[in-house]
Amino acid sequence: MIIHRLKASAFKSIGDPISLELPEEGRIGILGPNESGKTTLLEAVEYSLYGLRRGRAAEESRENIVTWGKEEARLEIEFTSGQERYLLRRAFDIHGGHKARLTPIVDSKEGRANSISSLTEIEAKIEQITGMDRDSFTKLVYVKQKDLDALRELAKARREQLVNKVMGIEVFDDAVAKAKLDFTEIEKDLEKRQLELESVQRNAQAYEEKLAQKNKLQTEITDLGNHLQEKDTELSTAQNLLKGYDWLSAYTSSKGLVGSIMGQRSRIQQDTEAAAGLKRQMETYHNLLAEFRPEVERIDRLRTTFSTLQSRLEQSQSAITSLRARENEVAIRAGLTGKEREFLTQDPQARKQRQLVQFTLALVLCVALIAVAAFSRQFIVGLLALLCGMLAVKFYRTYRKIDRILSSSAEIQAVKTQLADETRRLHEVQGEIDSLNAETGIKGLADVDLVLSGISDEIKRVTGQTSIQAVDALRQNVHERLKELNESDPAAKLQQLDRQLVEKTAEIGQLEEAKPSSADNLHYDKDRHEKAKQAVEALRKEYAGLEGDLRERLGTVSLLETDLQRLIGDFNRRPSLEEDYKALDDKKDVLELVVRELGETSRELRGRVIPHASFIINQILPTLTDGRYSQFEITEDLRFKAYSGEARSYKEREVFSGGTQDQFLIALRLAFTQSILDSRVMADRYSLLMDECISSSDDQRKQGIFEVLQAMKKTFSQIFIIAHEDISNFVDHYIVLGRSQQGYTQLRSKSW
Repeated sequence: MIIHRLKASAFKSIGDPISLELPEEGRIGILGPNESGKTTLLEAVEYSLYGLRRGRAAEESRENIVTWGKEEARLEIEFTSGQERYLLRRAFDIHGGHKARLTPIVDSKEGRANSISSLTEIEAKIEQITGMDRDSFTKLVYVKQKDLDALRELAKARREQLVNKVMGIEVFDDAVAKAKLDFTEIEKDLEKRQLELESVQRNAQAYEEKLAQKNKLQTEITDLGNHLQEKDTELSTAQNLLKGYDWLSAYTSSKGLVGSIMGQRSRIQQDTEAAAGLKRQMETYHNLLAEFRPEVERIDRLRTTFSTLQSRLEQSQSAITSLRARENEVAIRAGLTGKEREFLTQDPQARKQRQLVQFTLALVLCVALIAVAAFSRQFIVGLLALLCGMLAVKFYRTYRKIDRILSSSAEIQAVKTQLADETRRLHEVQGEIDSLNAETGIKGLADVDLVLSGISDEIKRVTGQTSIQAVDALRQNVHERLKELNESDPAAKLQQLDRQLVEKTAEIGQLEEAKPSSADNLHYDKDRHEKAKQAVEALRKEYAGLEGDLRERLGTVSLLETDLQRLIGDFNRRPSLEEDYKALDDKKDVLELVVRELGETSRELRGRVIPHASFIINQILPTLTDGRYSQFEITEDLRFKAYSGEARSYKEREVFSGGTQDQFLIALRLAFTQSILDSRVMADRYSLLMDECISSSDDQRKQGIFEVLQAMKKTFSQIFIIAHEDISNFVDHYIVLGRSQQGYTQLRSKSW
């Protein structure tokens, strides 16, 4: 890739627009003081080609990329790769916008019809055109002083990927990756196919087993069918014999049952006649009870009543006699006269109360008259007062006498009260007896017994019993017997027996008509009948067992046919599926071989880089080191040793000074990059960007570096070199940068 033109504005320190038409060949020096924008010019090439860096610091990078105070940075680069020329424009602002357009240049004109503006498509196209992505670009052709050892710091896999990409042999890696992907897919497909094949093989095997089982069962079914026919013949013969015995048994049983029905009918007729007799007895007993029971109950009640009244009368008489004897005994003991005893019968308590009232009134009146006489001094009033006093004394004496009689004869009074009560009860009982006699005409218990005797004689004459209770017991007994007979419903039983008799007679007729021929030569024997039943039952069980076995096998065959119908698909699929599986397995082996061969080819091509780089280094190393070091050994991980003529041995990198190590690293970077680029499948010319890589070299070694760069112009036709010091004598072209009053980068001069 050769750069023809570069434009930049508002990009980092390039605040004002700068446009450079660049020489297509030679060593181009970029000179100027610190912070004049030398590195920014090379970064403009990187950002023009690859845009903003990706990552978490993208926004910070955008702020640092757009010049302070500006809104939008613009970059434009025109370059050639192989025979194709392109113009790439980019613009990104501080607000997040990013636009780009890649346009091919055809006959010095922009082919806008074929331009692309998608950032993703532009990124892919740049990688395709240059053979490098951003990382490859910064690791190979953009060499910085601080990044001389960048290649060795890469992981081995990443370094191999970078080499493959730049060499154009990543197609092998892509093919390996594709083959590995296909290999993985085939492995997955094989796993699925294996599972499917195992399932199909199991089902196919099951199909074969079930088919064999079905064929075996069909043979068994044929044998069972023949055996079943033989058992059917045996069963028919045994059933004919059993029919004869069954007929004889049924005929004999029916005959016996007719005789039994006739006997039952006779007994039921007897029960019917007995029920009629019981009804007559029931009527007789009922009439007797209706006639005599009320009278007997009335007489029994009179007996009870007379007994009760007689007992009460005798009790009252005995009590009165006892109370009179007790009264005489108490009066004699108290010393009361006959007149005083008579007084006790005249309510002495009331008389005592009257005497007390009269005494009180006479006494009050006497006191009042005395008071009046004392004030009035009248003789008549005094006389009246005396008279009242005498009356009061009389009343008081009578009161005291009654009180003495009552006090001394309280027990007599109590006895008299009891005697009066008992006499009253005696009169009441006698009145009840007289009233009952007048009402019934019966004077006493003797008359009651006479009436009951007459009734018993009449009952005995009719029933042979002597009491109405015995007649009632007979009636209850007859009632229970009649109830039992009625509940048995002899009339209904007679009807039922007559119906059964008709049915059995008809059944006998039917049996005679349906007499089996096997019964003609048989004489009924219960044991032989039972043996015939057992024989038929055994044959039926055997027949049922054979029939069940046959049905079971037929059912199993039906299930097997269903399973065979379900499995036949897998049985038919098995050969083709096994062929497909083998084909996939063979394809897997082929892909495994492809992966191995492509990997070895890629490693072989990649393995040429280090030896070629060693060859280049050993050619340029004496020039770079002023002849002090001439031999260089590089390992695969880009570690190296240098042969020291003074020490006459190879020394590790760390033994040498920092400046010498930088010389070695420049030689390694240039040789490695040239080796890779020279090994590219698509040959091209390249630009090389070197940012202050000679700052640690003296004049002799600087001269050596520029001689080496001159010798590499076949690979690197266009080489940009940044230096602080004046290197105009060492380069083919140069530009001088400075800073404007605003602090922006300014082009001061150029040599072409």
